[in-house]
Amino acid sequence: MRFTRYPKGEAYQITSRKLAAARRAVQRDKDRYPLFPEFLKHQTAEDRLASIAVERETWWQEMRERQAKLWRKARQNLNGLASGPRAAIKRYWKICGCPGDPVYLLTLIHEHRARQVCYWHVMAELRRLRLRFEKPC
Repeated sequence: MRFTRYPKGEAYQITSRKLAAARRAVQRDKDRYPLFPEFLKHQTAEDRLASIAVERETWWQEMRERQAKLWRKARQNLNGLASGPRAAIKRYWKICGCPGDPVYLLTLIHEHRARQVCYWHVMAELRRLRLRFEKPC
């Protein structure tokens, strides 16, 4: 099965510019709510940057889990098809040139089920077009 790996994301790097921006943001919040400093979300710039790093890591992990869930769903839907259409979709998936993303595979499966698209016929049409427009050497 052809697929594109989902990136893991890079570790959050704390630079001097980010630290300065975080200090300004924390100070802005302190100036905005001077009577209730205990209600501020971040007391220091380091706390703010640590929070951003955790949120970013959580976001990347949620996106990776979503992608894995879509792959499991695509494989389950593909295995639920009869052997003929399943083989056609697998072979078309290898040659189609779509990105290796589960959404594209789910679209192929949906088109087969909902619109009764036969991918054996689609591949035959692609072959005829390639033969017709290939330039002879």
